[in-house]
Amino acid sequence: MNYDVTIGLEIHVEMKTKSKMFSSSPVGFMQEPNTLTSAYDLAFPGTMPIPNKQAVINAIQVAHALHMEIDHELHFDRKNYFYSDLPKGYQITQDKRPLGHDGYLMIGKEKVLIERLHLEEDTAKQLHFPKFTLVDYNRAGIPLMEIVTKPCIHSAEVAAKYVETIREIVLFLGVSDGKMEEGQLRCDVNVSVKRADSKTLGTKVEVKNINSFNHIKIALDYEIARQIKAIESGEKIIQETRRYDEEHKATKAMRVKTDSVDYKYFTEDNLIPIKLSDEFINDAIKTSHELASEKRERYQKQFGLSEYDTNILLASLDITSYFDDCAKLSKHYKAIANWLMVDITAYLNKAGLSIKELTITPNQLVELINEIELGHISNKQGREVFACMLKEHLDVKNAKEKLGIVNQDSSDITIRQLVIEVLDNNAQSISDYHHGKDRALGFLIGQVMKKSGGKVNPALTSKIMIEELNRRKK
Repeated sequence: MNYDVTIGLEIHVEMKTKSKMFSSSPVGFMQEPNTLTSAYDLAFPGTMPIPNKQAVINAIQVAHALHMEIDHELHFDRKNYFYSDLPKGYQITQDKRPLGHDGYLMIGKEKVLIERLHLEEDTAKQLHFPKFTLVDYNRAGIPLMEIVTKPCIHSAEVAAKYVETIREIVLFLGVSDGKMEEGQLRCDVNVSVKRADSKTLGTKVEVKNINSFNHIKIALDYEIARQIKAIESGEKIIQETRRYDEEHKATKAMRVKTDSVDYKYFTEDNLIPIKLSDEFINDAIKTSHELASEKRERYQKQFGLSEYDTNILLASLDITSYFDDCAKLSKHYKAIANWLMVDITAYLNKAGLSIKELTITPNQLVELINEIELGHISNKQGREVFACMLKEHLDVKNAKEKLGIVNQDSSDITIRQLVIEVLDNNAQSISDYHHGKDRALGFLIGQVMKKSGGKVNPALTSKIMIEELNRRKK
């Protein structure tokens, strides 16, 4: 029996703003509990909300990246419910008029339809213990974007890739750090299964707060299999909320949903509608940072990097930024990428550092690469200079001087003359080379290097040596 799977996703993104959504309290993570709060965050009587302009700009930029229609009026509503993490007894959100609506995102060849993007404030954080619960209001009021798809996804792979792409968008736009493990990006999935020949959608089940791309796929695969098994055994699927159990790699029931929750939405009367001019919206879009998708196209088409190299660079926003700084100074794009992916990454991993802590600046790395590309020093010498620069905190020139490295001679005339002299004195090695003895070539090049005192370009020497050997082929 074949089955159809229908998935919808709700993603909450905590924004990286200086202050909260409706108060001047600072936004920060891993701070002492209840130190980033104000009277408004704690719902003291008489306090009034003031919208965060930067949060609105951030949301416009994301909505544009998701090809959404953007509302030119900003409306806020109250979502009423009582819970200990919500001191006011309601959450300020957007109900009937979200900031963005009717967008899409291409995941491979599949078009994921996005219903809405709306702004709201985050709730406080609860820490549960066996006999009591503690509440940290540092998170209360942090600006949130909620991005909701239509029920149009039909596989766990596409769902996970969609969430990964949303994270990539908010990260490269600079509106969020998108750290799922810290709750900066949280995902709820709704999934239903039906027989392929049925015209009625299956019962929707919600899985809450999944905190990694891998867990999204595992949770969906498990839940889809669970529902198929239930259908085949004649069991009725219950509309419920479940959670992902990381230890058992399974979804577990949390609570049954008999009816949809009535939040008694109504207009937030402390915030009048705010008109967003064309100029304001266009300025927000124009000042957007370059998206990863745009960088991906530029790296491959303009810089000639492979898809593999491009994806490695784009895996880290900080490394991407470092690469971009280097690319402004040099057209040796492949060499820059190689240094970042191999030598620099190896050093950073071994030292336990981020690239922001690298003491070699983009200017210095480009200078080193230029020395190699111009043939002034060999690749081997370049790595020695690189190591010296790291250890002694020197620039390229001083590192070369400390190591006693002088510029290689890359003169065709000089090297060819030395090659001819060596060949004239080593007839047996010429014969060995033409009889397939590869070691003869290494010996001959070594003789040239010895005669030059190691000052000639090895790569150019090898090229000229092969040319001259072929000329002497009998």
